[in-house]
Amino acid sequence: MSLALRLRTLMRWRGIKSQNQLARISGVPQSCIHRILTREERYAPTRVTLQRLARALDTQVPWLADGMVAQAAAAQPREEEQSDAYCAEICALLRHQPEATRKRVLQVVRLVLDTPCRPRRASGRPPPV
Repeated sequence: MSLALRLRTLMRWRGIKSQNQLARISGVPQSCIHRILTREERYAPTRVTLQRLARALDTQVPWLADGMVAQAAAAQPREEEQSDAYCAEICALLRHQPEATRKRVLQVVRLVLDTPCRPRRASGRPPPV
């Protein structure tokens, strides 16, 4: 299995639909991702590129680069650990932001979703005062 095939497989598995989306999540230029996917074995990305892609796709560099599993006990992530592409992109964008910014983003998301910190009552009526 080539690097291009492993990368395509991980993108599909993680729900990443485009090279641009992977570029935003990983910080790797889209042109570099395109070269990896189209030039098969004729293109060798740098170690930094492989590290960024592996981090964004929640895998290990040895597997991405050579198809080798670095740990004997490396299993597929549990279902609750798997995130869709939207969550991965949000996490990548917030990863290097200060704590105050992350809290503010969470507040905005809650406002947009109209979801308070506490679950709503099933009856739909406001809680008694």
